[in-house]
Amino acid sequence: MLAPRRSIARDDSESRPDNQNDNATSYEQGVDAYTRRAYGEAYHCWSQLAEQGDIYAQYGLGVLFDRGEGVSRDLSQALNWYQLAADQGVSDAQYNLALLYSEGVGVKASQGRAVHWFRKAAEQGDVQAQYRLGRCYDQGIGIAKDQTQAAGWYQRAAEQGHAAARNCLGDMHRTGDGVDKDYGRAIHWFTLAARQGHGYAQVNLGYMYDEGLGVTANPAEALNWYREAALHGDPMAQFNLAEMFRVGRGSPADEKQAIRWYRKAAAQGHPGAVKQLKRIGV
Repeated sequence: MLAPRRSIARDDSESRPDNQNDNATSYEQGVDAYTRRAYGEAYHCWSQLAEQGDIYAQYGLGVLFDRGEGVSRDLSQALNWYQLAADQGVSDAQYNLALLYSEGVGVKASQGRAVHWFRKAAEQGDVQAQYRLGRCYDQGIGIAKDQTQAAGWYQRAAEQGHAAARNCLGDMHRTGDGVDKDYGRAIHWFTLAARQGHGYAQVNLGYMYDEGLGVTANPAEALNWYREAALHGDPMAQFNLAEMFRVGRGSPADEKQAIRWYRKAAAQGHPGAVKQLKRIGV
């Protein structure tokens, strides 16, 4: 699945540096038009400014051509305008450019170029770029695998509240990959991400309580976190929840509930759930 590229937000005009305010009124008119879905009006506002070198208007044109709003969709034009804005430090343009290179949309895929632009945006504090750069280091995508670097970028994103980065950082503390093994820190980051509704973090936190890692074992608490993730469709959580209901761990045994959750996990292809349903004979 392709990651969504960024669009225009109402507060984009408020983030413009002071030295970019010569044409602020016109640019803001474009933002206002865009939020009203008057895309032709936004194009009219930004096209003149972009030709004059306004970097935010250049980004705006990139968005319009990328999405086919007010103009015919043209990824080559989108790439051109994103590139101009990215070269001059617009982090949203850098992030979108990274996605285009990462996914090969409108340009030949280049993970190395994607890493370059993710890094440019990440160094400006862009939280999503920090997370994506961490994933590149973690998985060795477009750059040599380096879990210490991965943990560092996850940390930056996690401190800004990025739920997936918090889960990844928690997992690294759980395993000791790239950071010191520390179940307490793992619990900390899993808990923050789980409370944000991050499914994987909820499963991970449930496992920590289930196994008593960094915390006193608490099957009832484990069951609660598995249930949270299961209700949001996570197949591993659904399987774990079924197992707990089957054996009566964290709650009284309940075969009906166990079968219900095995079926939900099996419908998503979980092999253990399929095996258990065959064993039970349903």
